[in-house]
Amino acid sequence: MLLSIQIENFAIIDHLNVDFREGMTVLTGETGAGKSIIVDALSLLLGTRADASVVRSGAKKTDITASFDLTKIPSVEKWLAEQELDAEGDCLLRRVISKEGRSKGFINGRPATLSMMKSLGEQLVDIHGQHAHQALLRPGMQSKLLDGFADLHKARQEVKDKWHGWKVLEKELSLLQQSEQDRHDRHELLDYQVTELDDFGINTEEIMTIDAEFNRLANSNQLLEETEQQLHLLYQSDQSAQTTQNSAYETVNQAAIKLDELSKLDKSLTPVSEMLFTASIQIQEASQELRLYQEQVDQDPAKLQQLDQRLADLHDLARKHRVDVKILPKLHIQLKQELEELTSSSLRFDSLEYDVAQARREFVKFAEKLNKARHKAGKKLNTLITDYLQQLGMSGGKFSVDFETLNQQRYTSEGTEKVSFLVTANPGQPLQALSKVASGGELSRISLAIQVITVTGTSIPCLIFDEVDVGIGGGTAEVVGNLLKTISSNAQVLCVTHQAQVASKGDQHYKVVKSSDKNSTSTQIEDLQPEQRLQEIARMIGGITITDQTREHAKEMLSA
Repeated sequence: MLLSIQIENFAIIDHLNVDFREGMTVLTGETGAGKSIIVDALSLLLGTRADASVVRSGAKKTDITASFDLTKIPSVEKWLAEQELDAEGDCLLRRVISKEGRSKGFINGRPATLSMMKSLGEQLVDIHGQHAHQALLRPGMQSKLLDGFADLHKARQEVKDKWHGWKVLEKELSLLQQSEQDRHDRHELLDYQVTELDDFGINTEEIMTIDAEFNRLANSNQLLEETEQQLHLLYQSDQSAQTTQNSAYETVNQAAIKLDELSKLDKSLTPVSEMLFTASIQIQEASQELRLYQEQVDQDPAKLQQLDQRLADLHDLARKHRVDVKILPKLHIQLKQELEELTSSSLRFDSLEYDVAQARREFVKFAEKLNKARHKAGKKLNTLITDYLQQLGMSGGKFSVDFETLNQQRYTSEGTEKVSFLVTANPGQPLQALSKVASGGELSRISLAIQVITVTGTSIPCLIFDEVDVGIGGGTAEVVGNLLKTISSNAQVLCVTHQAQVASKGDQHYKVVKSSDKNSTSTQIEDLQPEQRLQEIARMIGGITITDQTREHAKEMLSA
């Protein structure tokens, strides 16, 4: 239940602190005093959107806090624990709105999003406003009221969840279907390209070595001839008839021997002779390596032709894919990966078709279960509201809940049936939709009957009725007051009213008063004591001038 609310700098409220008790609390006051402003402030705590206009003129921010007792509602305690917002003791909701329009929400002192506050608020408070007859005509509102009456909130949410799950999968499948032809064409192209590259047997190592191997084979004659010349210069002396020319090895070796002999005369030549001996050895080793190289030089015309063709094919393939030859191995891997992903996507398509069908079946299953519960509750609601219409002065009035079976294309998150409230205000007239009711007064009374009766089965601990009794009076108002009093035995009821017959039924009575000076206007609230309450009920009966007769009438109401 709602324990208290503290309001600072909201609209014309400067500072207000109100404590609430169990049972039925009524708020009364002159027109324009700001009775509904308190309900509006509570609405902000329950997730209603707001802007800077709610901040009291001259103030920096609006600050609203409410305290709730969760002793009898373990489901809310469980929700708070799941959101990691639980706390020992009472539940605190707070909303701060700056003059710049920035909003912050808190649950038990921890930051909370607007959607979290709304979700929690829907479990704590149910507000019925003076324009509820207009809300009744909105899509989905009538099924919502029926579900609230039958306490089908959980079943309703399950159907909504199943609906959204189905539609998410259906949308994913639709997107896949839209691109199916493009996907198929791409798959065929990739399959051809990957097969071609697979058959070609391309690999990174070949790309790195084929050019060098081709160059060696193509220039093998030149390599043999010129290495032979260098070998001759290094190690083989020329002993032709015309001239004698020592090889590099012979020249260096002879110089080393000569300097070694001279080093006996001058030791400083020893390092030079040693370097030359080392050089002669290196020349000898280099000559041996050249001989080995010559033995390994391949002169294979057939292999050369084969490599030439392979290189030509590689360049053709690279041009085909518009890449450099060196990129072909990497491209091969990329195309393979894309092909695998597309193949997997095809499998996902088949799987998704099954998932969509399964999700639809789940939705229908839960919706049909909800339908049965709604039909049962509808029969009970028909009787209760029809009886209540008679008490509200609509003799011959009749109410009925209608269920229209929808085809699959018309399924909604509400289920597989459309719930409609049908009424007739006068005997002999056919039942028709609420929107067809001609008289505004009749619609107000019908709306009041629906609102008051549908909350009798609710599990929500706090019910607020904000001037829902506008347009009625006399015996009809007394009927409304009695029913609200009955409801308050199972749930906390807060009622903003202009009707003395309704106000007299309250267990707690607050009077809202507006005061003004030259600079500002503010709203205050008074917790009425017995004598003050008698005066207020008398005022509501007779107006500004309170007579002995109106006081006696007020006493009778309060003692009834």
